[in-house]
Amino acid sequence: MKLLLDTHAIIWYIWDNPRLSSHIRQMIKDDSTDIYASVVSFWEMSIKYRQGKLDLRSSLVDTVHLLRCHGFQILDVCLNHIFQLDALEQHHKDPFDRYVDRPSTHGRLCHRRL
Repeated sequence: MKLLLDTHAIIWYIWDNPRLSSHIRQMIKDDSTDIYASVVSFWEMSIKYRQGKLDLRSSLVDTVHLLRCHGFQILDVCLNHIFQLDALEQHHKDPFDRYVDRPSTHGRLCHRRL
């Protein structure tokens, strides 16, 4: 299975927050699961940190390193994904979710988005 975690799920995973269910944690820890995080999530974390809305607890560099040590793969933003955002339905109020979701709707991933 392939999982693409959104920004909240990444933060909850790192901080061991109970908002991320034990079922999802088990899926993440399963060696047969490919786990992805979008670079957009780290962009969002950086912005929220600078606005005083997020306590990172560690640097973004350390956060990315930790996630990679846990088997996460980091997806880059592709310019074509940005061009195609207008074609997406407006089911995301959060613009970052629209960017995070783009690789999956573009067919780069066959996954479950969390």
